[in-house]
Amino acid sequence: MSLAAELEAATQAFADGEARMKFSGSEDFFRGHFPDGPVLPAVVQVAAAVHFAGRMLGREVRLAEVTRAKFMNPTGPGRELVLAIDCEPAEEGRTRVKAMLRDGDRDVAELTLRVL
Repeated sequence: MSLAAELEAATQAFADGEARMKFSGSEDFFRGHFPDGPVLPAVVQVAAAVHFAGRMLGREVRLAEVTRAKFMNPTGPGRELVLAIDCEPAEEGRTRVKAMLRDGDRDVAELTLRVL
């Protein structure tokens, strides 16, 4: 299964720039990523922000740049995660994406990206 398909399968709701996700733990990206205590990889967190920015914009997008990435608390499968996305036009036809991933009351990641 592709990463986009795994993100969609984990999605419980998406509206108004907010995605609610819950990973089962059987996703490919958890294999070997701390088998005794699986952790959601940072690259998946960035991919989720790009994926949902595309849904919000109504078009396929691709990552052009990670401007800022701050990973504050690890999270893993079985947790209800909320990804808040904000998109705004940027230079050179790009879109600036600001994303905050939360696990309950804990901040997991804060991202600023540029997508094409």
